[in-house]
Amino acid sequence: MTSLAVREDPVPAVPPRADAGAALATVLDELETLSRFDAGSAADRAEAALATARELGRADLEQRARLVCADLLRRRGAVSDAGRTAQEVHRWATDTGHRHLLARSSFVLTAVFQELGDLAGALEHAVVSVDLLDDDDLPALRVDHLVRIADVLGLSRDPAAPERYAAVLRLAEDLGDVDRQLRILNNRAYTDTLSGRFESALEHSDRLQALAAEHGVPLDVGRLDTVARALMGLGRLDEAEAALLPGLRALDASHDGDAGADFLLTLAEVQRLRGEVDAADRTLAECLRRCAEHGLASIRVRARAEQAELHAAAGDHRAAFEEHKRYVAELVEQQSAQREARARALQAMYETTEARRQSRRWRELSLRDPLTGLYNRRHVDEELPRLLAAPATADELVVVALLDLDHFKRVNDTCSHAVGDEVLRTVAGLLQDTALPGATSFAARLGGEEFVLVLAGTDADRAAAHLEDVRRAVAAHPWAPLTGELPVTISVGAASTAEVTDRTPAQLLGLADARLYRAKRAGRDRVVTAG
Repeated sequence: MTSLAVREDPVPAVPPRADAGAALATVLDELETLSRFDAGSAADRAEAALATARELGRADLEQRARLVCADLLRRRGAVSDAGRTAQEVHRWATDTGHRHLLARSSFVLTAVFQELGDLAGALEHAVVSVDLLDDDDLPALRVDHLVRIADVLGLSRDPAAPERYAAVLRLAEDLGDVDRQLRILNNRAYTDTLSGRFESALEHSDRLQALAAEHGVPLDVGRLDTVARALMGLGRLDEAEAALLPGLRALDASHDGDAGADFLLTLAEVQRLRGEVDAADRTLAECLRRCAEHGLASIRVRARAEQAELHAAAGDHRAAFEEHKRYVAELVEQQSAQREARARALQAMYETTEARRQSRRWRELSLRDPLTGLYNRRHVDEELPRLLAAPATADELVVVALLDLDHFKRVNDTCSHAVGDEVLRTVAGLLQDTALPGATSFAARLGGEEFVLVLAGTDADRAAAHLEDVRRAVAAHPWAPLTGELPVTISVGAASTAEVTDRTPAQLLGLADARLYRAKRAGRDRVVTAG
């Protein structure tokens, strides 16, 4: 049974196929431009449209209906199934030269890749989805495609995101589309908080609230959370809590997939920062209950970090330490599980050559440190023995350098762990920006504040000069906006294959570690390569 109405008058009960096709295309236009916050009975209508398209033998409309169904599947969490269908539609559109379907399948694939954490792939599809839109496509559709580019750029912390959001907001305003304006303002404020632009986040969350009030649209818990995050980033904790409280009445009516758990986590953090430890403890307990009920592992891990902060605020530092250890253990486990889940999802999406290509890519990601993007210890354990086993001349050394941030605990204790993470990311960037000698050289993070540089195919003088360049680059970086008066420097200990009797990782790393210890004892912020 379809959702298309049949006229009851003297004309034939079944309209001509061309008329039925035009009516179905109109239904699909509407489904494609539905607000993501107002899907309603869209799933039933999409299935009915798919059945009608098959009855009419209209392959193009069938593919459009399949894509709508896929996007609805994605919203319900079936990301790999949605991605597989979108890929199939994309191939069909490529083979037939169907421009609209190429644009729409790229639009859905943008969201799929975004949810899989592949922002580069998401941006590639987002750009294509806009470029392929025709001038006669619905204006609301163009707004949606442009918002998706802005969202990917915002999540990537790209400085071009604010300009993109401003441009697409003007389009939504010209259309008089309040729902899309609210969505754009919310997304911009949210991504501004991720980039630390809290003044801008507050400006746009204020506009969000004013627009919603003007049109009598209640803010859902997700949007209230965005408002509170902007206020909290500016230290306006009383206002942040006041912004969140109306959401407590709407929690059970929320259609968010996290059942309000993320909202409660934000509220608990605000309450703790305001000194309301007992209230924060109750709020966090409810958050954890919802996490357990709905299987929200990701939010539960973040809630452990907040629980550690709560223990510390209550003066129970031993409990805080134990909770923090559990948080770190669960975080590592979660990151590993997420990488495996993404790999499985992409494997389900692709076939043959594409599957092999993505499998190689996700293997590469498994060798990367999720915080800094550098290689991880697993890569060092795999690659260093191979480099040491390769034949080399006397002038082609392998140099292993251990780098450790000086007094890093002060940064975490004084500024916060979030600032500490940003320092680690910045140091990683400096390691990559200082060009490594040798084609097979690489940088890696071993864990905590410890990094390693493996310099292959170089000589002792070039290696020592490079390490000194790295040390100077870290010391000279403008850290004040991030760490205030706290300096950030590194100590380095290095060893080369010319100094060991047996070319093994253990010997090189052991000698480098001893020299790193000497650098620390000698006053830090220095490189030790001999003695």
